[in-house]
Amino acid sequence: MNSKIRSKVEMLFEEAPKTKKAFELKEELIVNLTEKYNDLVDLGKSPEDAYNSVIASIGDVDELIRGLKQSDVLNIEREEKERKKTAMVVAGAVGAYILSVILLILLTAVFRVDGVIAVLVLLLGVGSTTCVLIYHFMSKPSYLKADETLVEEFKEWKQGRTQRNQLSKSLISIMWTLIVAIYLLISFQFSIWAYSWIIFILGAVIEQIIKLIFDMRSMKEQ
Repeated sequence: MNSKIRSKVEMLFEEAPKTKKAFELKEELIVNLTEKYNDLVDLGKSPEDAYNSVIASIGDVDELIRGLKQSDVLNIEREEKERKKTAMVVAGAVGAYILSVILLILLTAVFRVDGVIAVLVLLLGVGSTTCVLIYHFMSKPSYLKADETLVEEFKEWKQGRTQRNQLSKSLISIMWTLIVAIYLLISFQFSIWAYSWIIFILGAVIEQIIKLIFDMRSMKEQ
């Protein structure tokens, strides 16, 4: 009769999401029903009457299953909201970097502002935008696993890797913007245009170091 109880509960949970939480709820229900069935039999009820009683006591599990499904939907909606927020922040930051460079060109070529002052304005804009980017990625919540399944572990790993890739690309973009600003500052200040281009070689080296740091971190977490 225990197998009959299990088969009945399995059938009731056919539409439930395949998560650890749903599995644990199902197993807990089977254990409780089995114990109740054994108690009724010990009290003198026939196996068939005891079975019918415990099955009737289950009630409607549809609401429970809807709650489990709704939890999954909320997780998806939260992820989509975070993705859109990140896209808006990154797009805004890229636009701010481009506008900073355009402003530098306007200040020096159109308004004849001193090159050092123009570069300082550029650094101010880039610095403010960088602070916004760093705050966004540092405050972004980590993925919260709904259960301990392999699928959830993969989702957690995938989101962590995506966040690291986004942060790495943002840092590299920021670095090259700063390198251009420093290049212009040094060139305007000391008029060493023939030699100041060397800073771009140093930038390429720094970029590879940043990528290596993030790659080593990823390998360490695997």
